[in-house]
Amino acid sequence: MGTVAQKAGVSKALVHYYFATRQALLRAAFAYAEEQREEALAAELATLSTGAQRAERALLRAIEPELEETPALWNEVWSSIRSDPELRPLVQERYREWAERIVRLLEEGRSDGSVPSSVDPGEAGWRLAATADGLDSILFLGLLDRSRAHTLLAGSIALELEA
Repeated sequence: MGTVAQKAGVSKALVHYYFATRQALLRAAFAYAEEQREEALAAELATLSTGAQRAERALLRAIEPELEETPALWNEVWSSIRSDPELRPLVQERYREWAERIVRLLEEGRSDGSVPSSVDPGEAGWRLAATADGLDSILFLGLLDRSRAHTLLAGSIALELEA
């Protein structure tokens, strides 16, 4: 709470006025960060012409740095999810929405011909979401560099979308 107050240039008491607990602040920070990420992603995807391009971009964006604080925030969220019954449903909802977006984009790709009709969007979408999420965790741990993670994810996308 002190770090947030310092970064915002306000007193710790003011932060406590709006957020009674650290968990309430974490939930609000998570919701705000996810809303900002979602808006930026939607704007970016709107510039692409096929479902396959949009799905690939959404997946690759999951392993690209947005803000320095984003991985730290997600780490804090995952650490708190077991002890905060109000946080878990928020994370589940956001994760489900993200994975289902990948599925919908692959369905769009099947409709526009950019994804082969032999691809099952539901299965491929969830596998690719899990792959991107796993690579993001590996990046956070520093076990791969971003370039290698990008290559691995692009390869997984290509394999999933083969005819």
